[in-house]
Amino acid sequence: MTGIDIVDILIPKLVDMDFIVHRYDAYSTSSIYLKLDYGVACGIRIADHPGKKKYHYRFNIIKDFKGDKVILNSGLISRFYDFTELENILQDVKEEKQNKLCRYGINKYNLYMEKEKKDNELFKRFKKVS
Repeated sequence: MTGIDIVDILIPKLVDMDFIVHRYDAYSTSSIYLKLDYGVACGIRIADHPGKKKYHYRFNIIKDFKGDKVILNSGLISRFYDFTELENILQDVKEEKQNKLCRYGINKYNLYMEKEKKDNELFKRFKKVS
């Protein structure tokens, strides 16, 4: 199974869960990045290799991943999964969104999405898939 296969499985399920999904395929590696709700519900990195230490992604799906499932670095949480744990990541991204909806309320959550949509250069590179 490849990262493309993983994305082809994940995107329809994320859309069914009412996420707005944007996708970016790295040009120099096989990594694929998904941003959920303009990044308000974080993002997912799908790869067949470890990522660069200077970049932080909340959710990481790495082929044949072996290691700590949760890492706290400078106050930021990163979660790691292998290609067989798609149901786990779907549950975790759902909980991430639910926690933020509870914390912010639906109006502020939507306001944060609008702000990210307007202010973030990132979404000129990412393509909306939902």
